[in-house]
Amino acid sequence: MKKIYLLLFVVLGGVAVKAQNPPLLVQQEGGKLYLSHTVSAKENWYSIGRIYNVSPKEIAPFNGMSLDNGLSIGQTLKIPLQSANFLQEGKPGADEAAVPLYHTTKEKEGLFRISQVYNKVPLEQLKAWNKLSSNELGNGQKLIIGYLRVKKDLSPLAKLAQGKVDAPVVKQTTTPVKTETQPPVKEVKKEVQTNPPPVVTAPVEKKKEEVKKTVENPPVIRTGSGTDTIGGAFRGLYVEQVKSNSNLGKTTGQAAIFKSTSGWKDGKYYALMNNITPGTIIKITNAANNKFIYAKVLGEIPPGRDNDGLIVRISNAAASQLQVADNRFVAELSWAKM
Repeated sequence: MKKIYLLLFVVLGGVAVKAQNPPLLVQQEGGKLYLSHTVSAKENWYSIGRIYNVSPKEIAPFNGMSLDNGLSIGQTLKIPLQSANFLQEGKPGADEAAVPLYHTTKEKEGLFRISQVYNKVPLEQLKAWNKLSSNELGNGQKLIIGYLRVKKDLSPLAKLAQGKVDAPVVKQTTTPVKTETQPPVKEVKKEVQTNPPPVVTAPVEKKKEEVKKTVENPPVIRTGSGTDTIGGAFRGLYVEQVKSNSNLGKTTGQAAIFKSTSGWKDGKYYALMNNITPGTIIKITNAANNKFIYAKVLGEIPPGRDNDGLIVRISNAAASQLQVADNRFVAELSWAKM
């Protein structure tokens, strides 16, 4: 009978410890990141500082208080996340543990927006930390956006640490350059002397004209057979979305550009747009010349003065296909409401 009671005590005790350590959720106010801590019995400024590896002299002013102010049980404090205790690249010290910090996704919130909010951490890094295969996110999903650095022998949070935190961003591999043996210089000179090629000037002028035409009219990227992929790789998806939902959304307004490595070769264009479900394909038409492309929405446009008045931001590869002359231009958008 005693053994049964002892077993129940151990199990219930383990459950209680687990319940006291929910995932650490990062919050933001005025562009500053912080954690929330509820003061418990016998805690003071210094003991709380040891928990989160941050000086009490940083915690008190962050909360608009002084170290001379006493703390009350149940009081909520904001714990600042700074370079000393917040890790988004590199590795923790030998005496430190790295505790994952989370963000809870909201409806229609994309990975790009989350990246911008949390110090522009690379998208590939977020994918690696969270084992994501795409940019698609679900509502209420918890994502690791960084790690809390704590001292192993001082902080009770150290037991929440993960084994590895240095999941690498996709590395760029370099291919060794192969050197080819050139023919002997003497043989080349002999061929030039015995058989001098005729000088032709007409083809040179023709090449100049071809280059001029290419600059004025960049080629339309086609990723498949036929004409179904004119405007990029997402044209087919746009047609499917429109067929399954005849309720179309349309708007016209100011558009801008963001840099991306995608789309230059495969025709996969991306966009940022507010109040629209990520994954929706939108048709974007340059009002100045009626050229159009199809782009997949990654998420919402980040807040900021540079984005005031914009209805959409598109990748620079998409802007190139639209032959946009300036960073801002008038765009006509259409999409199937999902």
